[in-house]
Amino acid sequence: MDIKQEVSTAQHAEGLADVTELPFELKDWREERRFKAWKLREAGWKQSDIARELGVSQAAVSRWMKSAGDGGVKSLRSQANKRSSLDVIHIPRLAECINFGAHTFGFSDDKWTRERFIWLLKNKFDVEIWEE
Repeated sequence: MDIKQEVSTAQHAEGLADVTELPFELKDWREERRFKAWKLREAGWKQSDIARELGVSQAAVSRWMKSAGDGGVKSLRSQANKRSSLDVIHIPRLAECINFGAHTFGFSDDKWTRERFIWLLKNKFDVEIWEE
């Protein structure tokens, strides 16, 4: 191992030590990777070095650092806390909402459109619809 690798390894260990000491539990490996990037940046690493170390693009590291700069380190948390499917126990409540009509939820008429149904799922049941 040459001197550059030894320094890199030491910096790596130093930069990642605090990832496990966050005031919240990491949700998944992607979130952990973003926090590792942030910790490496805090340890003085360049974005290109962080990208290489974590196996991601420099653009990804740049986005993460901008996000942390704009919204604080908590902005690096995964947004995957939204459910992607409706729980069976919510189906009767969903039926009630539909029967009440769209007007009940602030729409101009009682017609249920695709967009209004997506809004209902997102805002009343915390369910995200992923469109391709």
